[in-house]
Amino acid sequence: MAFDPKIVLQGNRDKQELEENPTVGFTASGASSPEPTEQLGKDPRRMAGPGGAFAFKMMQDPQFAQEIGGWNQLFAQSNQGMEFNQAKIQMGAG
Repeated sequence: MAFDPKIVLQGNRDKQELEENPTVGFTASGASSPEPTEQLGKDPRRMAGPGGAFAFKMMQDPQFAQEIGGWNQLFAQSNQGMEFNQAKIQMGAG
């Protein structure tokens, strides 16, 4: 397969121009806006993360926390749980 050097050079110039003058404005992090649209961790519908509803329920409902603890013990006794815990120990995470 033969490439035309003129076309390759033109493509490189076009690419460089697009990098210098992007058509869409983004921040350095890749976001289109530097400000979040809503407060993170304040959405009661969000179940994940330290500010999520699941975490709050775990902290406030002892019965729920106990049930989850039971599942964690069962998982720790499974082959996958043992592998997971072994990997955690090897990584120094406890």
